[in-house]
Order: sequence, then C-alpha cells, then structure tokens
Amino acid sequence: MNSVTLSRHVALETVSVEAFLTVDGQGLPTYDSPVDVDARVLQQTKLVVAADGSRIKTALSLWVPSGAALMPDEQDRVTWSSKTYIVMDVKHVKDRDAQTIHRRVRCRRE
Repeated sequence: MNSVTLSRHVALETVSVEAFLTVDGQGLPTYDSPVDVDARVLQQTKLVVAADGSRIKTALSLWVPSGAALMPDEQDRVTWSSKTYIVMDVKHVKDRDAQTIHRRVRCRRE
C-alpha cells in the first residue's frame, strides 16, 4: 500500500513513543519519557528479517510523518490502544527529491 492510498483511508492516531536508552545491570532495557506522536496505524502481521537473519513477526505498522516530535527508531517502545510494542524495523520513505516524507515503522508485541 503506498502512502497516497494510506493517507486517504487511514486517519492519524496518537501513539506514545519511548526512545530506547540503554540496558540496565539486570539486562532490561530502559527508555526515555514517553512522547505523543501522530501516526497512521494499521494492525497487520508482517515478517521482518533481523540483522542476524532471523525472522520476526510484527503485529503493528506505523507511518509517521517527517515533522513528528519524535521519529521512532529500532528498539524504541510504542504504546497504542493500551498495548505495548517494540520497534523492529524502520524504513525512511522518500519523495523524488530524496527528502524523507514519512517513516514506516514495524513493531512486535512487547
């Protein structure tokens, strides 16, 4: 689905994004304070190939406009509809002038 079709049929929704900071002494991830971001949200199952070659099933796709207060990145935590997700894949979608117009983000359940 391209961004033109998506923009006509899916309204912007607010998601909460917590930027990944580090891993604590117990091996648990720590995150920054949440920031609300408007994005187009679709619940859809997609397979993402990780850097190590493993396949990860994602449950949520976001399209975040380039002017968002915080652009989600891999390992960030996203909360939407009272469910928590971890960002697994990010793609910068660019226009003909090579300017990022939005970021497609795929997330797995936490």
